[in-house]
Amino acid sequence: MKLTSKQKATLVVLIFGTFITVLNQTLVTPALPSIMAEMSVSASTAQWLTTGFTLVNAIMIPVTAYLTDRYSTRNLFIVAMLIFSAGSACAGWGPNFIILLAGRLLQAAGAGILMPMVMTVIMLTFPPEKRGFASGLFGIVIAFAPAFGPSAAGFIIDAYNWHVLFWIIVALSLLVILASIFTLERTSMTSKDATLDTISLFQSTAGFGSLLYGLSSIGSFGLNPIDIAITLVGVVVLVFFFRRQLRMDSPMLQVRVLENRKFLIGTVIGMLVQGSLLAAGILMPIYLQTYLGYSATVSGLLLMPGAILMGIMGPIAGRLFDTHGPRALSLVGMTLLTATTFMFAFLGDSTGLIFLAVVYTARMFSMSLVNMPITTWAMNALDNDVINHGTSVNNTLRQVAGSLGTAVLVSVSTAATGMASSSTDALHAGIFGVNAAFFASGILCLAGLIMTIGWVKDKPGDAAACDPRNERRTLLESLMKRDVFTLPETASVFDAVQLLVEKRISAAPIVNAKGKAVGFVSDGDIARCLSKRRTTYTDPVALIELTNLSSDDFDVKTDKIMSQSVLEIAHRGVISVDIHTDMREVCRVLGENHLKKVPITENGALVGVINLSDIAHYSMSKYLERHGADAQK
Repeated sequence: MKLTSKQKATLVVLIFGTFITVLNQTLVTPALPSIMAEMSVSASTAQWLTTGFTLVNAIMIPVTAYLTDRYSTRNLFIVAMLIFSAGSACAGWGPNFIILLAGRLLQAAGAGILMPMVMTVIMLTFPPEKRGFASGLFGIVIAFAPAFGPSAAGFIIDAYNWHVLFWIIVALSLLVILASIFTLERTSMTSKDATLDTISLFQSTAGFGSLLYGLSSIGSFGLNPIDIAITLVGVVVLVFFFRRQLRMDSPMLQVRVLENRKFLIGTVIGMLVQGSLLAAGILMPIYLQTYLGYSATVSGLLLMPGAILMGIMGPIAGRLFDTHGPRALSLVGMTLLTATTFMFAFLGDSTGLIFLAVVYTARMFSMSLVNMPITTWAMNALDNDVINHGTSVNNTLRQVAGSLGTAVLVSVSTAATGMASSSTDALHAGIFGVNAAFFASGILCLAGLIMTIGWVKDKPGDAAACDPRNERRTLLESLMKRDVFTLPETASVFDAVQLLVEKRISAAPIVNAKGKAVGFVSDGDIARCLSKRRTTYTDPVALIELTNLSSDDFDVKTDKIMSQSVLEIAHRGVISVDIHTDMREVCRVLGENHLKKVPITENGALVGVINLSDIAHYSMSKYLERHGADAQK
């Protein structure tokens, strides 16, 4: 089914609005040196434009859950865009740093509401069979915006000034608002019973804000009674915030999920990575523009390959995770991240652009190997009834870590610069400060690597431990098919052809003597081997075409291939799910890897297969049961 004109217009508006907000987050980075020079502020002060934005985003995550229940999606989307536009206009005007920062915080409030809202609108607007296309297109835009932002911002800054960046965002935002008024459907699905705990909101805002401000000020001005007191106040308020969340029946943030050790470890590793990621995004433009004298355009272009590669690696990392598990990917990613971060701790006044671009791109590549596997591993450790809370806690703490990590590392840079300024010139003192910040960031990455080595495992029994009541297992067993046709690893290609023809199936897993899947062969694999030398066929139609050929060369080639081991033409490694896997994760594996079926394993051994069609039928049946019961009431 094709999308209707209304759905196409809705999708364009949602994607364009999301593109603007994601783009906005990366525009400020190349502008920081210009802002510092124009407003005569230090790096530790200027970094608030990023850390403050991220912190407000973190605070808005749990608040958005209340807002989406309380107000219609259409009205909330428009209001969020209006808040975002007002903040952009305030920042564009920006006669001084206070007004500029206020504009950034307003932007963050609007963006914090908008991002979860877009996915909600997609789910409500598009039928199930069209949500995959809409979500996939949405994901491509999310990946592209960070790559486009720094380079576009650098060009605009060099050609005009940083104020123009925000006025462009204002114009684009107003265009989205106007389009959304006429495009988004009116809905009245709201809950008047939804409540927001204002005390929790105050505690989280005051606690995180005070802690962030205190640590940042101490890094800039050294230890002093006032900043120490503010930091301690932040810590105390956060203690009360977490105690309140543990005692409430319906907390703003369900921090009780942190009692799960795997989830806690995965969240902490993700926090360390997030802090390192955002800090590097601030330090690199300052180093390039302020100390090496390059233009904002060059600075933006140097960051672009890494952002592009990170976006491309998103789905690829997902497939690697499904095939190899979390440990291998996260170990490679954290090792490479730690190594490249320490490499940035030895920068000089003559470091080449090619070296910087290669190391920065490798660093972003390493993060793509860590973020998705660690987050998925952490979420899979939770019971079904708290997964939504786990997502909120994980996202909130990662955003907070990004703010705190950036503030601390930039403060380290400022303090180290001040220490070195008494013994060297301003240029080399500044570079020493950047090196010190990257060295501190490397220590954090090393801590994450040690945690990964010690605790991130992919043992066969891990999934069972996360399903103590066997709820996930029971559901999968009720849907999966146990009559799986397999091939032994000693089978030939002829054996594979015979099985596929006799059983009328298109593919079969290959298992070893212990019943563990070690490969997967399909009719497409056989077709590619039998195809002509100059022509490549990738689908079973090739078999039909080839069987009509009577060439002796073809017969000889066929006989030769049929006697080969099936493992020579099969795909090594099988994407499978454990029998205790949550159904959401099963759907993710099927969707992200474009599969119609996936094998089910227990302790590594193959026990069944689940089809996408069976999951769809189950979901539709449950929907009809629920709404049928509501209709009878």
